[in-house]
Amino acid sequence: MTAPARASGHVDDSALFGAILADVFEQVADLDWPASISTYGQMRLDPQLAAVLAAVALPIRRATWQVDPAGCRPEAVALVADGLGLPVAGADDVPTGARVRGVTWTEVSRLALLDTVYGHMPFQEWYDIVGGQARLAGLMQLMPTTIAAINVHRDGTLDTVEQYGPPKDNPPIPAAHLLWFAREREGSAWQGRSLLRPAYAAWLLKREMLRAHAIGNRRFNHGVPSVVWERGSDPTPAQLAEAAKYAQAARAGDQAGGSLPPGAHLELVGITGGVPDTLAFIRFLNQEMSRMALAGMLDLGETPNGSRALGAEFIDLFLLALQAHADEHAATVTRQTVARLVGYNFGEDEPVPAVVVADVGSKREVTAEALQMLLASGAVGPDPALERWVRSEWRLPVRETVAGGGGESPAAAAARARRAAREAAPAE
Repeated sequence: MTAPARASGHVDDSALFGAILADVFEQVADLDWPASISTYGQMRLDPQLAAVLAAVALPIRRATWQVDPAGCRPEAVALVADGLGLPVAGADDVPTGARVRGVTWTEVSRLALLDTVYGHMPFQEWYDIVGGQARLAGLMQLMPTTIAAINVHRDGTLDTVEQYGPPKDNPPIPAAHLLWFAREREGSAWQGRSLLRPAYAAWLLKREMLRAHAIGNRRFNHGVPSVVWERGSDPTPAQLAEAAKYAQAARAGDQAGGSLPPGAHLELVGITGGVPDTLAFIRFLNQEMSRMALAGMLDLGETPNGSRALGAEFIDLFLLALQAHADEHAATVTRQTVARLVGYNFGEDEPVPAVVVADVGSKREVTAEALQMLLASGAVGPDPALERWVRSEWRLPVRETVAGGGGESPAAAAARARRAAREAAPAE
């Protein structure tokens, strides 16, 4: 029996044409790529969806991103960490100066999470050659609004992408030069699937309900002035016209007033009978938008079932989902940019350091009692890094001298200088 050396099939219908022309499973024209980019750009401005997107993105952005050096040569680890602007796990305990050149990971991670909005978010890599070594110099954002064509191979892998503009100024960009984030990609659908897709129907209905509610308030909130004639009255056409003008001009005020012919009086006619509860329907639509992202905690107190006591369970599930999304982003960076960076400098067979992310879906509340038990059991030691973390977490002042009796630490010196400046300042 001979093992197959290559796949002979195609992953889906889109791959047959060599370019992504449509989403195979999408039935709504406004959500078919590239028309979906404009639609999702409008949806992200909805207050409820903006809150959902912020709840998804902010915990991932504040998570601990590091380079895992396990099984890799120190030179490769240092090259990757320096290129991405990330610390090395277990090594970079001392904070360094601010990063003002090259890749700023906080910015990259923020922009990469636009894949939750549009389904995909690409970056283009470029490198500096220093001393015969390729160093990652930057990751240029290629906003989804600029992508004109996504070309794929028969096996569904990415080939090139094209941007809008004159072809001579915008040649196709090879996949080997791209860091491409695609959320929930299936087959050759490199446009991904937006987090907002399940909320489209609710968002569309909500827009109509908001208009209907606004129109109802504007037209009927204060009643409609109407002139009513008593039974037996026989107004002339001129009197009817004058009464109509009177009703149209009716206003409230200190000097407001007027007169009507005998047998006529003014009434404020409001809505009679029952009307749909538009606000309740809008609240339901908002809850649907939260539910599609597992962000039920945003609606606590608004639903007829459940209570705020369930908030912890909602948040736990939500954070686990965010951890999975963050892990996918870390794996994407490792497979694409990190693997290429290491391959350019050390060969394709060199072990690749992994980008890892933690503290998104985990909740480890380290109390003083728990820390004492960890120290007593020997699980952790009272090293300087642990002391710095404890002082930072509990907002304790910095130690005045470096452990071991050395000179004054930079942090202690800065704190002493601030105290001296405050004492020297004239009292107001």
